[in-house]
Amino acid sequence: MAGPTIVAQFIDYSAAHRALCELIQTGILPNQISIVAGDRSNSQSAHRDLGILEGRAERYLRAVRGGRTLLAVEANEAAQAQVLEIIEHHTPIEIEEAAAAE
Repeated sequence: MAGPTIVAQFIDYSAAHRALCELIQTGILPNQISIVAGDRSNSQSAHRDLGILEGRAERYLRAVRGGRTLLAVEANEAAQAQVLEIIEHHTPIEIEEAAAAE
């Protein structure tokens, strides 16, 4: 993993998708970005797709089942500020950083 995973929650899938597209345009690799949306997610796929710790997977899964879209970005220290700025531009309802997986 490149560094901490920045996880943002969006009410609207299209806002998360626009953020994803902008992140890719600025050089973030597609395999460093995940979107999880819809009620078919399970804790195993949330853990795999987001690269998050098992303890947080259930929390994020509840958000997705509640209709929110999650965007997760692996960002090294040099890219974190730019990633956060791009995500904030698309009006998430929450942003947090999860520790890098060991």
